[in-house]
Amino acid sequence: MRAQVDYPRSWYAASCAIPPPRPRIAGARACDVCVIGGGLAGLTTALELARSGKDVILLEANRIGWGASGRNGGFVSSGFAESLTQVVRRVGLAEAQALFRLSVEGAEYVRARVAELDPAIRTGDGWIVATRYPDPSRQRRLVEMLARDFGQQVELLDVEQTRKLLKSRRYYESRIDRKAFHIHPLRYCFALARHAESQGARLFEGSRVVSVEQSGSGHLVATPEGTIAAGQVVFCHNHPGLSRTMARAMLPVATYVAVTESLGERASDAIATTAAVADTRRAGNYYRLIDDNRLLWGGKITTRVTEPNRLAEMMKHDMLSIYPQLGDPKMEFAWNGLMGYALHKMPLIGKTGAGLWMASGFGGHGLNTTAMAGLLIARAVTGGDDEWRRFSAFGAPWVGGWLGRAGVQISYWNMQLKDRLDERRAAPIP
Repeated sequence: MRAQVDYPRSWYAASCAIPPPRPRIAGARACDVCVIGGGLAGLTTALELARSGKDVILLEANRIGWGASGRNGGFVSSGFAESLTQVVRRVGLAEAQALFRLSVEGAEYVRARVAELDPAIRTGDGWIVATRYPDPSRQRRLVEMLARDFGQQVELLDVEQTRKLLKSRRYYESRIDRKAFHIHPLRYCFALARHAESQGARLFEGSRVVSVEQSGSGHLVATPEGTIAAGQVVFCHNHPGLSRTMARAMLPVATYVAVTESLGERASDAIATTAAVADTRRAGNYYRLIDDNRLLWGGKITTRVTEPNRLAEMMKHDMLSIYPQLGDPKMEFAWNGLMGYALHKMPLIGKTGAGLWMASGFGGHGLNTTAMAGLLIARAVTGGDDEWRRFSAFGAPWVGGWLGRAGVQISYWNMQLKDRLDERRAAPIP
């Protein structure tokens, strides 16, 4: 299969300078660590390994940041896709607190690298989670639990406060995390790549790995045009075929993003905040205002991996169901992104064999976990740090193959039905 030369059409690719392609790997080479995958996790891993003195080669099948890392919502906050309540039930409060601290470290790592490499990557501050039906007591309990057990200060906004920021009768209470922020993820990928190279990492594009085999005390990584003898290998990708552990544990899940034309003054008629926004639907919307008063709108989680017909119109319908006052804006961009999910809704971080590591399964977490995983794996490889073992409690459970995908899709449809029923039962607040 030939690598993609051009980036998929997205607002991100259209709004930044695309660097020239890096060379494909050819011939026989050797390194301490081979990182497979040029997304955010792979780039962070390669950077941190190189900064620690390791000889690193990173192989990307297409282009740096070509996949979901370069075309996601761009949200950076602490926490995981799985609720902290469920994490506590699974591993206990003390261990959940330790995991949460790692997620905070991941978010702060992104903040620090953006400030160091290119502050323009950061596009705004704050993250609002808005409810779709009245639920003040549950929201208050959640805010209190976050502060008491995890030291996370999140502010609860009542209906009036929420609707001053998000001018929609669809929303009720909301929570705002003022420490969260959002970025241009593709620019961040490019900045990490340049920085990794400045530290000595060797990055190759258009270099699809076809096999990883044990060779003596290390591993032989093969591409169609070259081989790499590596002491250790880190799998930082979402695609099956190279790591049996990851292939069995990963569900490919798609989400969709669209970007409007410049809305001008219409933008403030609907959204009076530069914070990123998500709602409490089980498979909810997420969005934010970006440059030139455009609205970036995401959602529609599905296990379907192909882009649906009339994607832009489908996304616009969702957007106008919340903000009809926007009229009929042109949707200038619409794209899909394929992410990896594990059944337990936690990242896949750890060992898959002797000298083999995985750092993947970041769908639904925001970008903090990509940095967290890179830090954990780099520390393990360079200094024997074993904090990555905290994720062993979740493991890499089998997702059930195609039957698992069908079951997950049915569960998404069920979640969407429950969302509609909850919202219909809600007493409207004018």
